[in-house]
Amino acid sequence: MYSPSGTTLDGPLRQAVVQGDQFPETLFSGGSGVLPSLDGGWLKVDQSLVRMDLKVKGVRRGSRWLEMTYRERSYTYTSYGPMKQAQLKREGVTVTIDRGRYIPKVGGTRVGKAEGEADATDLAIAIVLEEVDRSALTTSGALLAIPANFLFGRGRDEGTP
Repeated sequence: MYSPSGTTLDGPLRQAVVQGDQFPETLFSGGSGVLPSLDGGWLKVDQSLVRMDLKVKGVRRGSRWLEMTYRERSYTYTSYGPMKQAQLKREGVTVTIDRGRYIPKVGGTRVGKAEGEADATDLAIAIVLEEVDRSALTTSGALLAIPANFLFGRGRDEGTP
């Protein structure tokens, strides 16, 4: 997992990448802010674009989620905020990433758990989303975005999938 640093003529390079011998190349790019963001970003796994759709059912905790489709797989992704629990689910598989222990001089860590027949694609998607601004899935993030979107516009970098 790495996030390339640098800037483009349009602003900061907003990317998060998972690469490895046993993982499909997984790239999340675009969005608003300095980090890659669900708000306007896109996801590719092995050069195939993943369809993403933000779902909003209300303002309470758990009422916002991301639906994704990659090839024949349908995923649901939820996150309760930075350094809080995030879950990627598809039929028969759940990948949960949660707060780990605090290590002095390192900081907070994250711990992952896979249930069912999770494979490298499931893990790669869950890991890359850890480096993405997921505030669009949280109630507080959604409420904070309202005045900024009204005053300054969306300011999204749609990138080039």
